[in-house]
Amino acid sequence: MDTTQTIAMFIIAIVFFVIINRIFHVTYFGMKGFFFVFLCCMLAAASVVTWLFSFIANYYGWIIGVVVVISILVAIGKRKTKNNENNQTDHIQ
Repeated sequence: MDTTQTIAMFIIAIVFFVIINRIFHVTYFGMKGFFFVFLCCMLAAASVVTWLFSFIANYYGWIIGVVVVISILVAIGKRKTKNNENNQTDHIQ
């Protein structure tokens, strides 16, 4: 793993750890349980990061295309909403 993947793995592991502790209200009896749960979160985060980076590396063209299409649709939607709001205020006055 390179540095970017390692940093992403630690961030995702911390997020997983916080989510697990908030959902299940875990009580730890010593540091052994704490480290075991965090190790499981690290393994899950490592698999997510590995899958995510390989997915992005293989399908970056499709990802860029989808982001562009979604951005265009959002811009069109905002423009129509702005026009509808202007038309409604014109009718009120």
